[in-house]
Amino acid sequence: MSTVNTTNSASTAATASSAVAAAQNKSALSIQDFMSLLSTEMANQDPLQPMDPSQTMTQLAQFTTLQQTNTLSENQSLAAANSYIGQVVEIPPATSGAQPTIGNVIGVDSSQVASGGQPQLILDSTTTEYPLTSVAQVLSSAAVAAANAAASSSSASSSGTSGTTDPTTGTTATGTSASASNPSSK
Repeated sequence: MSTVNTTNSASTAATASSAVAAAQNKSALSIQDFMSLLSTEMANQDPLQPMDPSQTMTQLAQFTTLQQTNTLSENQSLAAANSYIGQVVEIPPATSGAQPTIGNVIGVDSSQVASGGQPQLILDSTTTEYPLTSVAQVLSSAAVAAANAAASSSSASSSGTSGTTDPTTGTTATGTSASASNPSSK
């Protein structure tokens, strides 16, 4: 006749349930949680019908593969974010009717990646960090020069000055328009 120590079974069952509860509170099962569950499972197995060792190795291999896939995914998202450094990007506005944010990517905040988040892009034109997926487009240097020229010509026309943009440097030379008063013509 076989006897089972009920005190030991109850404590290992409590350990297993606490490990499962801890795993459910987190978004991912860590290697420590997995090993705790595996050791609890092995401690509670029937001595007359032990767990198949190939099944244990299969579970361990599957968990390791999943963990490596998650690590690879995190590394790919960080590499993608780092590839934007030095590029001028456009971030669509959060509300309709607002202007998009355009800025040079000067850094990447990777603090949220370990917890399942996305890398955040840091732009030179704002203090707000933007998720990698919010990039609408990467602007070429010609598009940036054209946008700067359009912005400077619209501000020049509203202030009564006209401007010419040097395409090589992107600087705008402004002069007084004919409609402005010229003291030497009087």
